[in-house]
Amino acid sequence: MIEITFQNDEVKLINTQNNVSETVLHFGGIHNNLTTISSPKLLQEYIHMLENYSTIQKYTYGETTMIDIVALTSLIYNELMAGKHTEIRALEVGSWFGCSSYFFANSLKTFSDSNILFCMDTWQGSPDTTSHNIANYENAFEHFKSVMRYAGVYDNIKPIVCDSTVGMDILQDDYFDIIFVDANHTYDYVYQDIIKGIRKIKVGGLLMGHDCECYADELPPHLLHGDNKHLDGIEGYHTGVIKALDDIFGRSYNRFNQSLVWYKRITQEDKDMLLKMTSEFDYDREGIVQLVETMKEAIQFIYNNISEGKSETIQTLIFGTVQAANQLEKEIIPLCEKYNNKDLKINTNVLKNSLLDFRIAYDRDFPQALSVLESRVIESFNVWVECFTESGM
Repeated sequence: MIEITFQNDEVKLINTQNNVSETVLHFGGIHNNLTTISSPKLLQEYIHMLENYSTIQKYTYGETTMIDIVALTSLIYNELMAGKHTEIRALEVGSWFGCSSYFFANSLKTFSDSNILFCMDTWQGSPDTTSHNIANYENAFEHFKSVMRYAGVYDNIKPIVCDSTVGMDILQDDYFDIIFVDANHTYDYVYQDIIKGIRKIKVGGLLMGHDCECYADELPPHLLHGDNKHLDGIEGYHTGVIKALDDIFGRSYNRFNQSLVWYKRITQEDKDMLLKMTSEFDYDREGIVQLVETMKEAIQFIYNNISEGKSETIQTLIFGTVQAANQLEKEIIPLCEKYNNKDLKINTNVLKNSLLDFRIAYDRDFPQALSVLESRVIESFNVWVECFTESGM
């Protein structure tokens, strides 16, 4: 059994079976606190946050253990105490009712009100699971927002309502300081969430995740192979998470002792590795269609929410959509030249320029932005789709 104690300005995990202790946070004079907040104040806020665990767990039906919460929050505290601690942009992929979201957002808020947590989820639950059944009779998204308001962290949260397979593509590259991956646990989803997380996080950023019981070479031998990686929670192991991490990082990531939390400092080498992995595959028609579907989802979300005024979520999606348009142009133009399709080439350029004009209007002349969105972006997008479909490419 693991106990959490606060001794001499330290947060410790103590194994009661062998009495071995591990310090996970140090708030004393020797720790690397580069913030303007006093160490006693940080310790006080940390203790107060953990005291809310039972209440938050009750209202979020949380299955995240206290040890996992300590792992998540101590990693964030250590990260912010050791360097940049304001204007932090963090992303949580998979929020559900918000148990981890509260502790994530609260940790960020303790250091500065300028720190923002983007929470990405469908709030529909995973198919064929209890969570999906719950979503059928309870509005999970409204419940999430209510709990975050009640807990006092909603102003530091920006929800993004979509599946990570779509949402992660549209977010801006090299934008986030911290990313926490905890959505669908099956291999294909986790693999893509991690790969896309590497792309979206800054060099030096902290990429974290949940539901990793061990390294792959520590799995029971019969779980290492076959289709077990596509199962969630088989024999007490999240094999999809474990195998995805192994296929991407090998053993070059860390596990937080006694918890299910894993973490990795993303380096330029990791970015280069990702580029090499993705360059090995041709960008086929299916990939182009998926990119366009992602843009469609983003444009629809922006259109449905722009009337509420400016928001950081919309601004992030606009930048991401422009980035997607640049990627689309990069992929389409060689094909247009190969098949001598001038119309599609022109319409691709028109679509990108309309998105650039929309971004400028949003920043400089917000009242004009909706008109640009309706008259140029949506129209040019629909023309592009029609032209691409007719091309047969």
